[in-house]
Amino acid sequence: MTIHDGQPYLRYGMAQWQHSAWVNWLYSSSVPSAERLREYSTVFQSVEVGSTFYTDIEENQLKRWYDQVNDDFRFCFKAPQTVTHQIVERPFQERLTDWKRFQTKLASLDKKLGPTMLQFPQQLDASALPEILALIESWELVAPLSIEVRHLHYFDKGEVESEFLRYLSNQSVDKVVMDSRPVFSTEAYSESLKDAQRKKPRVPCHAVATAQSPVVRFIGHPDLERNHVWLDQWAAKLKSWLERGLKPTVFVHSSDNIAAPTLASWLDDKLVANGALPFKQVNLPETQEQIALL
Repeated sequence: MTIHDGQPYLRYGMAQWQHSAWVNWLYSSSVPSAERLREYSTVFQSVEVGSTFYTDIEENQLKRWYDQVNDDFRFCFKAPQTVTHQIVERPFQERLTDWKRFQTKLASLDKKLGPTMLQFPQQLDASALPEILALIESWELVAPLSIEVRHLHYFDKGEVESEFLRYLSNQSVDKVVMDSRPVFSTEAYSESLKDAQRKKPRVPCHAVATAQSPVVRFIGHPDLERNHVWLDQWAAKLKSWLERGLKPTVFVHSSDNIAAPTLASWLDDKLVANGALPFKQVNLPETQEQIALL
């Protein structure tokens, strides 16, 4: 079993560390926005950094983030869209150059770098597999690498998926497990749910770990009580991964992300209750959990 300071562990994180609804909860209103990461990192052990997908982050900004968190915290960055999404617009060698440049920047984070995510668009079918594999083979950092694919070819439970998973396993690379089942379990009756159904991929949830650091992206339903059925399933799966000595990271989203910390806390409760973890790792004020249910 994976041991951290004498205890089995996993890392929880959000898709962001700043949210207006989290003021006077995860951090005080007196904390400047530039320092909220420090407060966030006292509750969660990781964060999914999506900004690197959209824009170039300066190294001095990365250094400021690095200095705000403790040595056990892990940043999980998304690769730039110039690497993963501009398939038609740019030749592969240009995208490969951007990928290597991005790795050079991440290297400065050293021990605080968690699984980096190569997230490919839904239109990238199995014909793009050679390019995906070439990017994987160009990964030069010691930190883990995770791959998120969204085309249904990679979920066919047949030759394509088997070949893909076998390759990832041979390369000690994990597939990001996207669980969007909750947000697609009902009709979109609110703006946040409509937005989530537009933006999140509707792909099968195949909870397979092909290396040592599986990444889960759980997208919760805004009717929080509906999520228990899926959280129970994840508690069982995460327990089995921990018992195998794996080091999972779970990023919890909700349709508007306001209540995502509450869902992470509930999942933590379930893992403690079934003996997967000896104590809670996500300790949130009860008042906010009550507010989230209103």
